[in-house]
Amino acid sequence: MTHDHHAGGSAPLVYQSALPVSRATLDLVTGLIRQHRRSIGSRWRKVTPGRQAVLALAWLRHDQRLTDLAVAHEVSPSTVRRWALEVLPLLAARAPRLDRVLARLAARGQVVVLADGTLIPTRRRTGTANRANYSGKHHRHGLNVQALTDPRGRLLWLSPVLSGATPDITAARRHRMLQRLHRAGVAVVADTGYQGWHKDLRDWPPDGLVTHDQLVLTPYKAQRNHPLTAAQRSANTVLGGLRAAVEGGFAALKTWRVLDKLRLHSRHATTLVRALLVLIQHEQRNRDLTIRTHPTR
Repeated sequence: MTHDHHAGGSAPLVYQSALPVSRATLDLVTGLIRQHRRSIGSRWRKVTPGRQAVLALAWLRHDQRLTDLAVAHEVSPSTVRRWALEVLPLLAARAPRLDRVLARLAARGQVVVLADGTLIPTRRRTGTANRANYSGKHHRHGLNVQALTDPRGRLLWLSPVLSGATPDITAARRHRMLQRLHRAGVAVVADTGYQGWHKDLRDWPPDGLVTHDQLVLTPYKAQRNHPLTAAQRSANTVLGGLRAAVEGGFAALKTWRVLDKLRLHSRHATTLVRALLVLIQHEQRNRDLTIRTHPTR
């Protein structure tokens, strides 16, 4: 964006703003847009693929209002919205699928992942959708997203969204996460919201042929008249240290401020989450490459 000042005029002021993403990420999005325009035969638009990429990333990273972006480029807000939404499926198509993620982990010998859920806040809905999207745990409306990270907290996979009223263990069951982890031979560390999750494999697989025990590590929970023992408290401390890394994955996700309070229709939410996962992983790979190439930086 550029700064433009008209003394005494009615034209709006336009200011510069930094966009904290790498040049490699901008090039990725620009390339996808350029390829998409060629595929649909789009001959001319008011902005270049690079400028459209900047607008989409500004919206995702800063939750920039589309009306403000539109004024700066002398187009309508609906045009900017169309440009921004056009980018989401292009990115989401590159999101890793869970079975492929687990297959790669197993091939590398990684046997443990961290699982957790988070709520993407949304506006209060009207009608019957109001109750379904209300999370009693968080006391607000939103959408449930499940995540798997590695022990360092790097996001590996994000689930399709479900209504905010869905408990984490129910969401994990609907996505059949444990069966897929079991098939790949990968253990999972989760919080108390997933207690009893391991019991889902008692009747799975249907033929009863289980090649190994599935390990689901969750903290011990104190019960009435049954306080935790010293050993259980120590185990909870260790698990808490392991699980702390998953918060880093969610922190990376929520640096994209479009998730601060989702104003899009919920039908776009899964595509949005998958698109952000692609951007996060691309940024991480770029940082890793920079570190390997210039270890002193």
